[in-house]
Amino acid sequence: MLGIDSGGSGVRVAVACAGAQLGGAAETPLTWASATPAGVGDRGIDAAGLLERVLPAAQELLRRAGARRPAAVCVGAAGMASL
Repeated sequence: MLGIDSGGSGVRVAVACAGAQLGGAAETPLTWASATPAGVGDRGIDAAGLLERVLPAAQELLRRAGARRPAAVCVGAAGMASL
């Protein structure tokens, strides 16, 4: 599972095994963070700028997790806990 959060305090990306709690103890998610918030313009968050930062981070976390692609993606702007 891939989670992405963008807010005023920066951008966060996390990758975790979606079934980690089904078979026992949960695994610690892999994370990446930038304290620099996503750019915001007249039409909201600059999607191209956000993707430019998030995609390489997500690809690296997925690689480290041994996954080729996520089974699910959650994107939010209200804090990682809300995902």
